[in-house]
Amino acid sequence: MARIVVNGVSAKGGGGKSVLRNLLKGLAVHGGGHCYKVLVPPQQGYEELASDRVAISVRSDVGSLAALGRFSLLGLPRELQEVPCDLLLNTSDIVVPTMVPQLFLFDWSYAAFPDSPAWRMGSIRDRCIRRLKLQLFRRHARYANVMMVQTPLVGRALANLYCIRDIEVVPNAVALENLSGGVFRDFGLGDGFKFLCLSSYYSHKNLEVFLPVARLLRERRVTAKIVITLAGGQHPAASRLLAAIAEEKLGDFVVNVGPVPMANVPSLYAQTDALLLPTLLESFSGTYVEAMFHRRPILTSDLPFAADVCGDAALYFNPCDPSEIVDAIRIIRDDESIRVGLVERGRLRLASMPDWPTTTARIVGIIERILG
Repeated sequence: MARIVVNGVSAKGGGGKSVLRNLLKGLAVHGGGHCYKVLVPPQQGYEELASDRVAISVRSDVGSLAALGRFSLLGLPRELQEVPCDLLLNTSDIVVPTMVPQLFLFDWSYAAFPDSPAWRMGSIRDRCIRRLKLQLFRRHARYANVMMVQTPLVGRALANLYCIRDIEVVPNAVALENLSGGVFRDFGLGDGFKFLCLSSYYSHKNLEVFLPVARLLRERRVTAKIVITLAGGQHPAASRLLAAIAEEKLGDFVVNVGPVPMANVPSLYAQTDALLLPTLLESFSGTYVEAMFHRRPILTSDLPFAADVCGDAALYFNPCDPSEIVDAIRIIRDDESIRVGLVERGRLRLASMPDWPTTTARIVGIIERILG
């Protein structure tokens, strides 16, 4: 029986939180008889996942980006020396410089795709933080005994860019029980064909492209709505985007319903007709999986990470070309046979994806290989 520390202090939302929650549920049942001490941020509901084998330790000292950096580079290495620990399972954003064996879950796609246009997005502060994180990754990657990635594409990129040798591909699991049912909510979207972009604001999501797309929809008299899920407080750029939509009177083409709790997501998919995601960078987007489950055709960026997940179950476009995005919108809106084909191929692709018990068993197997 090994004593394992799980570093999840940065899992405050989005895909990171979903992965950690499902992982902890899996470890409680399929954890290989090991004991896990899980470091989590406050006020995220992780306490309810504690079990006989999974102890939850809420850390309130990692609220800011600077505090997270100090904890990852100084505080946690010191703690690992002082407490009994056989292995660090690190799901945070920074490889911890420690001599304790470390399994690092890589999901920071910026490091895997240094030529992506997403590097040029965002504020000067955002870009400086990314460069600093990349320097830290380059410097500390050697401390990870095994680098665990979600797709073969990312694994090849890390091997080529950073000469990382021990890489395990563990696909992101599908938790279908989280996608069904829910609580009905009428979003009042009205008639017409509706394209859903279910995303919080991040610069790499490329949501600003919806402004020129909406202008073209109006200019070409294309009847379609793009439904977004933003709150102005998520980011200053989100506020600017929402203000521009209002000032240019583009509300007939871009409709913001605000952040949507997971319980209301099934009813939002039921009231929209397709997924539209112009993202520039991902390691693995669970939104693609959600759309496949809800039998909605996918329109997304013609970039390798998207094809790695969606394969032939998506219609692809250049995410930097508004005219090409409008053309894709018209194709999906007007051609039912294409929609049906994408949905069916998505259903088949979804059926081939692993579930969380399978993925948890893979992770525990890697842990035991490192310990052995």
